[in-house]
Amino acid sequence: MQYTHIYINKLFGLYDYKLDFNYENDDKLTILTGPNGYGKTTILTIINKLNPRELFYFYLLKFKSIEIGLNDESVIKIYPKYTDDKSNEGIGDTKIEDVKEVRFEWYDKNDNLMSFFMYNNQIISKAHRKSIYECFLNDKVNNRNSEKDLLDNKVFNENVAKSLKQDGFLMQLEGIKSGFIKANRIYNEANEDAKQTPIQRVKNNLKKLLESANKEYLEQSQRIEKRFIQEILSCDNIHISEDECGEIAENVSRRYNDLIRFRLTDKIVIPEYVESKSFILYAYLKSLNEKIDQFGTLPEKLKLFEKLIKEKRFANKSISFSPQHGFLIVSDTNEFLNENLLSSGEQNEIILLYRLIFEIADNTTLLIDEPENSLHLVWQREVLNDIKQIAKIKNLQVIIATHSSSIVSMGEENTIDLYYLQKEQL
Repeated sequence: MQYTHIYINKLFGLYDYKLDFNYENDDKLTILTGPNGYGKTTILTIINKLNPRELFYFYLLKFKSIEIGLNDESVIKIYPKYTDDKSNEGIGDTKIEDVKEVRFEWYDKNDNLMSFFMYNNQIISKAHRKSIYECFLNDKVNNRNSEKDLLDNKVFNENVAKSLKQDGFLMQLEGIKSGFIKANRIYNEANEDAKQTPIQRVKNNLKKLLESANKEYLEQSQRIEKRFIQEILSCDNIHISEDECGEIAENVSRRYNDLIRFRLTDKIVIPEYVESKSFILYAYLKSLNEKIDQFGTLPEKLKLFEKLIKEKRFANKSISFSPQHGFLIVSDTNEFLNENLLSSGEQNEIILLYRLIFEIADNTTLLIDEPENSLHLVWQREVLNDIKQIAKIKNLQVIIATHSSSIVSMGEENTIDLYYLQKEQL
């Protein structure tokens, strides 16, 4: 499912926003801009946190109400109750006053309540104790003893849902998927493992992806070859035309050339057409096509990744791919370069494109905070077209938060300025 609108009342106790995602073209793109402190990143975070693991974020966030519309015409309403009636006063993105309760309600298109979820002090304490006990029984280390530790805790939320007899709420949430690409892409977060940099993680993740695909290809190839032999032994003077074999051979050669370029397979030789042995050639070509099919959409994604990176024209260097290395950076003098020596802009491009193409699931909502980070003005103008191209292939709804005038000007018809939106609603 994807989003049709998000209405927020008194975000941080200050801002009222009505954001409608009514797309008049195929882009399904929304660009949020505005001054610092107006909640661009928080709006992306609200959408991203609407999942079975991270609902506790809404218990800590300061707001009066949130309504989120989905493209199945259902609506999720979230609202807290504070112990202090003056809870909407003041500045800050988290609550100052004690929250008595936060309630989530999910309505269908006919405004019928389908399921709900709720936090209050009693429910939180009970579910937290149960979660700790379950971890103890399963010999899992558990030091979760603060509100912060509940921010990413699916077991805790499952126990809340069980206490409410509302397991269906979390199950429905599983159908809402989003991917969040944060502004801080090329540096390790404070709580992350710092043994490898983000660009090294991308390289290693791509290596694992290509290795796994290559292994699956080799395993399935053995099965396909056995069936090919059985087909040959069972053939009985069947003839296939030269034109038909030629068309299949051309397609197979093109597809294999892509695989060879990415070092996913070895070079193949396709025999010339001989009428008396045409069925053997036909069966062989079919088996080659079936082998290539084992890679799924990976070759097309690699081609797109390679194409978009090449279009950036990295200064005096190029990039290549292989299961042995993931990717390699090669200088114009044919020297291999350490990926950590790439400029911050080059690292940002690789990390951003890799996540967009390989990690963000199809048919979901993509959230990007400040895609312009470390990018030259020329690359800033190109990044929106890159995102649109990938989003169209993967059927993504895209919501971007940016300060870049270049990105805003390129997508002006899709831009919402929170500063002016706030002034209109006063």
